[in-house]
Amino acid sequence: MSTMSRVLRVVDLLGEKSGKSASWLVLILVFTLSYDTLMRYLFRSPTAWSFDIGYMVAGTLMLLGMAYVTTSKRHVRVDVIYALLPERLRRIIDVLFGIFLTLPLLSMLLYRAVSKTWWSYSISEFSSYGLWRPVLWPFKGVIMVGLFLLLAACVAWVIRDLYWLVGRREP
Repeated sequence: MSTMSRVLRVVDLLGEKSGKSASWLVLILVFTLSYDTLMRYLFRSPTAWSFDIGYMVAGTLMLLGMAYVTTSKRHVRVDVIYALLPERLRRIIDVLFGIFLTLPLLSMLLYRAVSKTWWSYSISEFSSYGLWRPVLWPFKGVIMVGLFLLLAACVAWVIRDLYWLVGRREP
């Protein structure tokens, strides 16, 4: 097995594990929102922490889930035209959009996420949205990790398509 194959398998494993572990966050999200709704409407006593927990858990779920979806190639597409194209042309389109759009965009987002996470950690930034006001650097760190996993999954996708296009079996 080549080094490239090992690296791509590790990327796939990380994407799969992140998505499957993040899927458990749905239970926390449902419990949090249900508890807050119950407290607000039955007891007229809304929680101070549910809003913050809600957006943090939903954001984590989305970002870690995106790496899983990319690894397993299960993105939702508008396949009206794309599905009618030959596989070679579809892979060429995927590679071109990956190289010239997706990878640069995700690289810029990751660069910004790293600097924002470091800044948030260095000043002990607190949330200014809800009443609870939790520390934000752990959430921003999750954003950074999720973007890294998504970028790695996209790089793996492009590499596999390039291998296929040059007539070699996938690494």
